[in-house]
Amino acid sequence: MLQENIGLKVLSLIIAIFVWIQSLLISEQRSVVNLPLALLSIPQNITLEDFPKTIPFQVRGRGLEIIKLKLSRTKVFIDASKIKPGTDIISLSDYTINLPDNIQLEIIGPVNTQEIAVHSDLFYQKKVPVELTFSDNQTRERFYSMNYSIIPERVTVFGPKSKVHLIDRVSTESITASMLDQSELTLLLNPLGNDVSSSVKQIKVIISSSSNTTRVIDNLPITVTQEKKCIPSTVTVKISGDSKEMININPSDINIGIANEPDEYGFYSVTVKIPEGLQLIEVTPQKVRLK
Repeated sequence: MLQENIGLKVLSLIIAIFVWIQSLLISEQRSVVNLPLALLSIPQNITLEDFPKTIPFQVRGRGLEIIKLKLSRTKVFIDASKIKPGTDIISLSDYTINLPDNIQLEIIGPVNTQEIAVHSDLFYQKKVPVELTFSDNQTRERFYSMNYSIIPERVTVFGPKSKVHLIDRVSTESITASMLDQSELTLLLNPLGNDVSSSVKQIKVIISSSSNTTRVIDNLPITVTQEKKCIPSTVTVKISGDSKEMININPSDINIGIANEPDEYGFYSVTVKIPEGLQLIEVTPQKVRLK
């Protein structure tokens, strides 16, 4: 009899919980939902460092609809076209939330705030040299006694001007003694810190026993398929190879183009095709715009 009573109580509790949950799902209520923030029309010369990733909004509707909103990828879109360098204030009075058709509830508005602070800075980029690092001095001395080429020797770093201005070089992961037995090394570049990136993530070091030489060729025209002009329209390349082969190289042997798609800042990466057997050390500039 005692076990039967316990069983009835457990069943009653389960039914009560089910009824309670069902009432929450179908009854209308208010709740706070954190919606991801997306800023629109950010000026091309501006980079954002600190801004809230989500904004709490008060909503009203059935519990089931509120749960569906929390599980969806619905975002808050705010116009950021008037942002200026330095900490700026963006009003939340004019926002857009595109609710999915299957979610039926009311967006009441932001909770406890009508504006957000956004820290912005001028977008800036510059070329800096690549600095090789070594595991010990003996490895360093042995390496510099060899013939080698660094590809590329300089890279473009970009990000907030206040941070990029402080960077005068980028360093590689350490070269160890065992690496020197290889003819080609691929080295990762060390991180530059938050909000700052480089045009490449890794560089190559070519180690050769042959008599290599380098050559700089200026004013090579960029070929584009679009009916637009490149800014700038020419590039300078630095190539390396066997001394005998380098004598016979003509500028027409080198083809310059651009990537099919721009990066997130509207720049197109420059592509370079050179004769087989030669190594591209550097191309300047590495990225261009179309006009």
